[in-house]
Amino acid sequence: MEFIKQKVHQIFANQVFLSDTIRMALYQEDPNLFGLLDYDNDSIFLEPTLFCHFLSDIDKNLTIPLSQSLLGYISVTERPKFVSIKADQFGIINLPNLGYIRVNSKETTLLMIEQLEQNLIRNQFLPNSIIRLCWHPTDLLRYEKNITFYEPVESTAQKYQHPLFQAVIFFQRNLPDFWQLIESVTREFVVFNSPPEQHSFAGIMHHGTAYFNVENKPQTPIFFIDDIAHQCGHIIFNALTLDTGKYLRVPKDFPLKEFTGVSYERRGVYGAFHGLFTYTTILHSLDTVLSNDSISDIPLRYEALGRLGFYINKFGLDLTNMNNPKILTDEGMEFHRQFAAGYAYICQKYQPVLKGLDYHNQPYTFQYDLFSTLNPIRNTNFV
Repeated sequence: MEFIKQKVHQIFANQVFLSDTIRMALYQEDPNLFGLLDYDNDSIFLEPTLFCHFLSDIDKNLTIPLSQSLLGYISVTERPKFVSIKADQFGIINLPNLGYIRVNSKETTLLMIEQLEQNLIRNQFLPNSIIRLCWHPTDLLRYEKNITFYEPVESTAQKYQHPLFQAVIFFQRNLPDFWQLIESVTREFVVFNSPPEQHSFAGIMHHGTAYFNVENKPQTPIFFIDDIAHQCGHIIFNALTLDTGKYLRVPKDFPLKEFTGVSYERRGVYGAFHGLFTYTTILHSLDTVLSNDSISDIPLRYEALGRLGFYINKFGLDLTNMNNPKILTDEGMEFHRQFAAGYAYICQKYQPVLKGLDYHNQPYTFQYDLFSTLNPIRNTNFV
């Protein structure tokens, strides 16, 4: 992870570029609304709902109105008397930078500003953090094809708050540099409860939002340490590699199977490139769990070990598949060398204790209950 510290300036520069892109798009679409905002405040134009509005392929008639997205960024004295707003399927009106209003209807309606304060439920944030914990699914998640929810997002956020917050505190105390990087690009966490087929949604189309699917199972702080490193890793890497032409010799969606010959491979080359980075962030985080005593509970440490072994297997395969100068430019290959060095370090450190662990019953995402069925804890001195 040390090499990422050298790239922080690039991440910052690309965040500014993204804010400028949204700034211009907003000015062109609604100059009157634009005129009510603080032009120099980049944070406004990095609001995740704006990326969904301007960069996603979701019908703009379905997403929340721009007036709703930006109300919380307009000074109180400049706010219009009425604002068009839309609730989600759970009856929650999301007002970015302000909070929520609970209603019974999913229809678009008008909000009288004088009623705002008496009905507003203030945003909740992660402990000691500027990242908010969402009570809504976001439009990107809401309109995902075939998406289903076992319960409202608000209920899921409250149910899993304790292990999530434990994971956040772990990063703050043990990986402060990584956490600072996460906070520099991440605006909100969405903890939702859907079938396990719903994987990562981290992308430029809702930049700044990290999604965590608890898959209707009890989840531990280790699950959230793993997934924070994973999902926020995607956000960081999106910001870092915004100019994909610097790293890829082919279009970002070019099928990886054209190089590997593996018929069941569904990813594009940029997706696989992302995987190399997120495996790096995940393994670095799990290694930190196992290398200090901040988490002493044996089953939690064993879960961390099981997850680490699961990712090592996948990481090694992707390193082989992406070790190709026909896919990666010289700068992309330099990234690959850094990822490979991290992989080699983790393999050397943990291979003896991982030897003999059985992963044959694992689906696409790691499931600790399935792992522990095949690999019960026999020795508490496993690491």
